[in-house]
Amino acid sequence: MLVILLVKSINSDASLWKTFLIAAFFLFIWLWMFFGELRSKTVSVEIGEDKIRIRKYLGIGTLKEYQIDEISGFKISVLRSKGGVYKYLYLMADDKKIAKISEYYHRNYKDLKKFLITAGVRSLGIERFGNLQELKDLFS
Repeated sequence: MLVILLVKSINSDASLWKTFLIAAFFLFIWLWMFFGELRSKTVSVEIGEDKIRIRKYLGIGTLKEYQIDEISGFKISVLRSKGGVYKYLYLMADDKKIAKISEYYHRNYKDLKKFLITAGVRSLGIERFGNLQELKDLFS
């Protein structure tokens, strides 16, 4: 779609800066979807007796396994939108976010959270949701 739009812009009388802005906008959207939504939010989480297995990119990314005792805790964040209020659970290991479990993307969010609590993974409190932090997480 971006290529078609660029070709039409180049062949028309559109100025170069308008073409550049359109290309930059579409590139940003693509990067946000690929590195943000698909990598960090649409993850597959499998919980075994003593392990947590995480696959990013709709569950087809590389498998990362963590022992339950490697998980230092979890933080909760709340996102308010026009569609409703959604909770995120950030799994933490060594002060790094290793997975983002979303009430919006994961039907079994409550079951996953309940398991983590019963497995002894401690709550590290609430992290205030912010667009700037979300943008930082996109590339970390």
